[in-house]
Amino acid sequence: MSDRVQSGDIPVFSERLDTVLAAMINGEAPNYGRFCGYCYTPLVKKAGACRHCARSVQDVAPVQKVPSEVVALYRRMRKRESIIVNSFAFAGLFLGVVLFTVLVGVAVFMFDASWLMLALATVVLMVGGRVFAGILGGWIGDNIGYDYAQRRLREEWAQFDAQRQGGDAAQPPSLATETATNPR
Repeated sequence: MSDRVQSGDIPVFSERLDTVLAAMINGEAPNYGRFCGYCYTPLVKKAGACRHCARSVQDVAPVQKVPSEVVALYRRMRKRESIIVNSFAFAGLFLGVVLFTVLVGVAVFMFDASWLMLALATVVLMVGGRVFAGILGGWIGDNIGYDYAQRRLREEWAQFDAQRQGGDAAQPPSLATETATNPR
């Protein structure tokens, strides 16, 4: 096994495999081609080794399909990212609504419902909600979601790898459920 893969300093899924899996899930590409037999990164026709995991095609024979278990790992990774990013984005929207409510309260109780304060509150709601959602969801939530999803993916990949190599690591419950309910 290469030191790069073992150390965990590269993502489990290569950038190219990520693109291919996204296209497969969206129905834009078939699950067919020439893939590395270890990490399932798409290989060019005459490749002697995988560019992602550095395994030779003589050591690990290429496969024609990405296994359904790997597609399930990818789906769960994306779902984890999505839940965290969307949660942070909704927190940003909520923050915008709270700020709007406070400004409306100030406008009503301190400025006799000043139209200028109400207009400011409305601008804060529309612009502030979008900005807070973008900052919290698109920046902070994205970083946290990506890190969390990658950490969980590495854990599940290690279990998957041990299981496919005949190790005694138990199949993760989510993978067992996924493959039992969605046989491909």
